[in-house]
Amino acid sequence: MRNEVGVDLFGRPVHVVEPAPRLEDGRPPRGLTAQGWVRTTGWLQIGDRPVSSAYVAAAVGFLWAPIVAVTLMAEFPVAAGVLVIATPALSGVAWWFFTTCVKPASSARNIGQKHASDLLSGDVVRLCGSIGPVGRVTAVVHDDVVIVDFHGGGRQSWAPSRVVHVAELLS
Repeated sequence: MRNEVGVDLFGRPVHVVEPAPRLEDGRPPRGLTAQGWVRTTGWLQIGDRPVSSAYVAAAVGFLWAPIVAVTLMAEFPVAAGVLVIATPALSGVAWWFFTTCVKPASSARNIGQKHASDLLSGDVVRLCGSIGPVGRVTAVVHDDVVIVDFHGGGRQSWAPSRVVHVAELLS
């Protein structure tokens, strides 16, 4: 266990219970997992506004539907027409249902960047680059590498010059 002097190989870890990430209104985020990190969706961001992944799923359905409709046109022309109209809406609704009920995920947006050496306890950062899950920093130890502890017990070591994305949880 790391302490002020060095590393104590026989020390017992001190379990500090840090509060879980919260939304501005105090509610827990929808995508909060048992491990303490927050599953997110909406990786597409225009300016500072995240684009709902349900819209992305609807767009994929819109592109996929005509391809399937062409194969159905000869045998089932009415079904092909209904498919072109219904698939984008069904794709968006199915993805929305999946990310709110089956595997809940929170909306998040990137609000800035920091070097790993500048992180502070309480920062909410992306764990995997500019997209993906977020975690709340509970402790930062500066050494040859920056060791960052997250709520829930996760730990990552990063180079001091690594740029991490600071995120804001929206739901």
